[in-house]
Amino acid sequence: MSVIEGVYHNPDTGIDERRLIACDAEGRLLGAQAPGSSASGMRADVFAVGALERGESVTTDPIDLGESHGYTLLIARKLGTASRNEAMEIQTSVDGTRWLPGAGFYLDANVAWYQPDSGSDYFTVQGRPVGRFARVVFQNGNRPQTDLVLELAALAGA
Repeated sequence: MSVIEGVYHNPDTGIDERRLIACDAEGRLLGAQAPGSSASGMRADVFAVGALERGESVTTDPIDLGESHGYTLLIARKLGTASRNEAMEIQTSVDGTRWLPGAGFYLDANVAWYQPDSGSDYFTVQGRPVGRFARVVFQNGNRPQTDLVLELAALAGA
């Protein structure tokens, strides 16, 4: 599947609008939408992990983005205790079985992974979805987490 973004001149309003167009491998149109204009333009899942000991890791349940999703950006957020040596990664999968790091969002970061220098109460990781499924892997550092919350949002058109 390919998702491209273009500009559509709306004859009713006279305004140029950004539109996402999803096509399958043969170039057949799967769908077109204005970013954020429908329920499939955004999705957010919250994982209340709770307590997590020093050095432990947690992997969220995978979310199914759908076979012909139009999501172009994944954002994972962490809320908890700052802990030196903590790290978070967005992983994606084509089949829900084999997991690899999501594609990086910035040119200097080729994977969706981040480790704050001294830990942080909250931070984000951004990446691009590769495949149908996504999940978050969080590695705790040297301080126990008492009430860890992880979020994963999928956005279209970003």
